[in-house]
Amino acid sequence: MKDILALVEENTHIAGRLYLLKVLAPEIAKDIKAGHFVMVKVSNSLDPMGRRAFAVADVRGDSLLIFYDLVGRGTKLLSELKKGERLWLLGPLGKGLFSYEGDKHLLLGGGVGLAGLTLLGKELRKMGKMVLFVYAGRSKEHLGMEDWLKEEGFDYILYTEDGSKGRKGLITEVLKEFDTSWMVHACGPKGMLRALKNMKTGHSMYFSLESRMACGWGVCLGCVVQTREGYKRVCYEGPVFSSEEVIF
Repeated sequence: MKDILALVEENTHIAGRLYLLKVLAPEIAKDIKAGHFVMVKVSNSLDPMGRRAFAVADVRGDSLLIFYDLVGRGTKLLSELKKGERLWLLGPLGKGLFSYEGDKHLLLGGGVGLAGLTLLGKELRKMGKMVLFVYAGRSKEHLGMEDWLKEEGFDYILYTEDGSKGRKGLITEVLKEFDTSWMVHACGPKGMLRALKNMKTGHSMYFSLESRMACGWGVCLGCVVQTREGYKRVCYEGPVFSSEEVIF
């Protein structure tokens, strides 16, 4: 874990409320693996004091790619950072990593939650595994990461709740098409993960949890989740947990 002053190389509006932040951070980039995240100080002022947790969507050389939604004051300040400015970055963080067992892997991403799975997809493909992404949003405006999937050459299925792009419906419906030889990895809203867990399809599933965090390394206890073994910290024991372990 390192705390560095990273250089903003790109900070671009993609679509809807989705942005892409690219930062030069060689000290962190060399150690990033699927399931890791970083804590970003969204402003160079003292207000706000806290940092925000973001998944690392990709590593390009010495640079990190971070997709984020503009949802509040913190991300609004982040979106205003310009190329050439610097921001504080803490990472890599997180210990709970995905399972690489099996030859076939379904990666289910809800909205910006897809960013929590993209590095996993690249790692699995490098290992010779079969990888299929399923990407869902309320409407086509919430599928701004599709271009990344295209550029990386991944096979994928799209879902929108309103039918404006891809299949109309909920991402959970796709599990009915794949037998239990497929390992399932998912990241997205808690309601989506709860629905996947409650389907009881027999698939082995791993969830990368999204949570508000204050510290990022387990001290403040602000991101605990209930599990079969008691409460665990999403930032420290997670963010990835087996679906059998976590209790919603």
